[in-house]
Order: sequence, then C-alpha cells, then structure tokens
Amino acid sequence: MYNRILLILLILGVWLLVKLVDNVMPAPTLLIALLAILTLMFIHSAWLLAAQRRWRRKLRKLKGLGDQLGVLLPSQDASQPPEDDLNDLLNDWEASTWRPWVDIFISAKNEAKVIESTVRNMFAIDYPNYSVWIIDDNSTDDMPQVLDKLRQEFPRLNVLQRQKGSYPGKSAALNEALALSKGEVIAVFDADANVDPNFFKILMPVLETEEVGAVQAQKKLYPHHRSALIECQSSEYAVDVYFQMGRDLIGGIVELRGNGQLIKRNALIDVGGWNNKAITDDLDLTMRLVIAKWDIRFCPQAVVWEEGVPTVKSLIRQRRRWAEGSIRRYLDYIFPLNTPSGMNIIERFDVLTFVTEFTIPALVFLEIVSEAVNLATGGPVHPRLLLAVLIGCSFVSQFNFFSAFRLYRPELSVKEALIDTFQLTSYVFPLWLPCIFYSLWQIMFRRGTSAWHPTEHFGQRSVEN
Repeated sequence: MYNRILLILLILGVWLLVKLVDNVMPAPTLLIALLAILTLMFIHSAWLLAAQRRWRRKLRKLKGLGDQLGVLLPSQDASQPPEDDLNDLLNDWEASTWRPWVDIFISAKNEAKVIESTVRNMFAIDYPNYSVWIIDDNSTDDMPQVLDKLRQEFPRLNVLQRQKGSYPGKSAALNEALALSKGEVIAVFDADANVDPNFFKILMPVLETEEVGAVQAQKKLYPHHRSALIECQSSEYAVDVYFQMGRDLIGGIVELRGNGQLIKRNALIDVGGWNNKAITDDLDLTMRLVIAKWDIRFCPQAVVWEEGVPTVKSLIRQRRRWAEGSIRRYLDYIFPLNTPSGMNIIERFDVLTFVTEFTIPALVFLEIVSEAVNLATGGPVHPRLLLAVLIGCSFVSQFNFFSAFRLYRPELSVKEALIDTFQLTSYVFPLWLPCIFYSLWQIMFRRGTSAWHPTEHFGQRSVEN
C-alpha cells in the first residue's frame, strides 16, 4: 500500500507540475524536461567510459605495458583487467593476515540437477576457513538424497531444511542460515554457480578495508551454453559489468547481484539482515547498506559462472521480477536515501541517472498519449521534438552498449560491435519496456508484490574456454 500511494503521488505530482509550467510557458514542458534528463544521462555515460579508460591506461602504465588501451587491443581478454592487476590482488592476499571464516550460503529448491556439481566446486575453493550451507527450501525432487550423500564426503557441508509453512522467498531462507552460522563473512551463491579456486583470495583484499561492507564478483554465463537468446543475455552481462565497474571507479553505487557476493556479517547485522518482504533480496540489501554508510565494491577479476535462461517465458518472468524489485527498492528507501546524510553528491547523481531507466519510458508514454490527444482535438503537437527525444534515448543506450562491447567483448571488431549493439537494442527494448510498464501497473493497481519464483537450472555446465 505504501509503494502504491507513493508511486501514484509521484506520478500525479509530476503531471501537475508539467501542467502548471505549461500554463505559464509556451514550450512543451515534458519534452524539454526529457531532453534535459537525456543530457544528464549522456554526461553520466561519458563519465563512466572515461573512468574505465583512465583505469586501464593507469594499470598498463604502472606495469610497464605501454599506453595502449585495452579497448584498442582486440587480442586481449578485456573481460578481465590486466593480469598484473589480478596478481596484485593475490599478492595483497599473501601479504595480509586477515583470514576470516566464510560461510557460503546457497538457497536451493528442487536443484537436484546442479547441486552436486556446485557443492563439489565450492569445496574446491583454495581457502583455509570456510563451510558451505545449503538451505533446502522444501524440495520435492531428489536433492535431499543427493545432499545426504555429499554430507558423508564433506564434513563442512551443512544442510538447513526449512520447515513447511516458513516465510517464502530467498531472503527469509538466507536469514534462517544467518541466525545459525558464525562466519565473519557471508558468501551468497546461486545453485548453479561455479568459481575458480582462488575466488576468495581475489575478493578478500577488496573486502578487508574497514568501510567496505560487501563486494560483488563479475557474473558470466557458461561459454558452452549458446543460443540466440543466451547470446543476448551474455551481451546484457557485459553491459552490466561496464556499468558496475564504471560506478565503482567514479564513487557511485555498486549493486549486489545475488550470485557471487561477499558480505561482512557485522554489515548484515547492522542493517537487520535481508528483507523478507523484498522480491529482489540483493537490490534491497544494496540500498540498506548504502543508507547505513557501508561501501560496496565491484571486483571483475573474480568471476562466478552461471546458466543462462533458455526460454522466453522464463526470461520474461525473471526480468519482470527484477524490474518490479528495482522500482520497489527506490520507493521503499526514497526518503532515507535523500536525507542530507543519505548520499553524497556523486552517489545522488549516479542513482538519479539510473532511476531514469524507469521514469523515461513512463514519461515518454505519457507524452505520446498527450500528443495523440492534442492531434485529435486540434491542440498543439511537437512531433520533431518528440522524435528527438526518442532518438536521444536510443543514442544513449547504444553508446553504452557499444562502449561495453569494446571494453568487455574485445574479440569483436568495430563492425561486429556495432552489429551486436543494434542486436542488443532490438532485444532490450521489447523485453524491458513491457516489464517496466507491467511492474508500474502491478505496484499501483494490484494487491501485494509479484510471487517470487526461482529460476530453473538444467545442470549442463562447463567453464572450459
């Protein structure tokens, strides 16, 4: 109810403000405002790109590798920063004495196809102090039997069987394990995760800093899972890495992604654990850590592999949940975030820019409806300015997509990057725009939140490159 009232009030407030300004100014207020927002979005995008180019140039200069940028070296795997940067993190690990106990949490339901491979991969991590917790959320397949056998092989494997009737959702499952575990650091993975043995050694030096409360690894899709749909998701992930790394470098807000995240226990306790009511546990936790003044870092050197979503139906359901969860977390924390001590000026600009992902589609839709009504009733219309807004939206998106491909998919030539940019555009807008509109409708006019559904996994994995 709170989110519904707040969202309706915000929309009505914007509409009334536009009408008020329209009465005293001859210019089309909403279109001018959209052009101003697009200008801010482009400034933010250019800032992210410049920060990452400077970062790569600095690393290469420090390591004596010359002044050539990774974006200009198609032969280099730019999905990872320069190898010497990875070696620096491993050297930091060796030099440090911080060896906190890590509890690995994996919330799983009916994951018999993947859980054994995941558990074996977790126990192959080269780290002295950790245990694994599988939170069985009332599975009805063979997963409990698989886990019983694995417990005989791995003494540090803990299985938490949730009781029937327990509060549903991943957040509640994680909170149950948090109350029973003792680790100084909590690592959260999905049931299909796969990491390299040095995963913790890479991340610990980043997490060790006192003000850092959490660190997120880079997510990748298994390279042998290939279809047109999964290729588009791989491109989405490359763009996400681009944004996450850029936001980390400029001092913006890095977002947790659920799979491959490490969080300090005292940071979790400080914010009251996970929010049981959140349908996107990771995004909700991100906001509360930021409000509590915990820094979140992004570490692309550490990679967690996962399965792509193979069907359109499952993908739409997943992305719809992501969209609704993202909108709700902004509504839930709009007032704490905007107190004088909530965020610094860079964080405010960064968050404001990303909020436009949800506001611009709604505002453009309202303006198209308004233009159609004016055309039908003989009122003033502004087709050229509306077209400029639409072109501007497309340009900013494609600028970011192309920049991400050149930095994080270096195997692509300039021509191939341009082609993939247009392909991703034709995938993103038809997928995300309906999800955003559905989520806005869900929040304003339907009772409760959407049901949380785990993504189905199929167990066909390989990390061979």
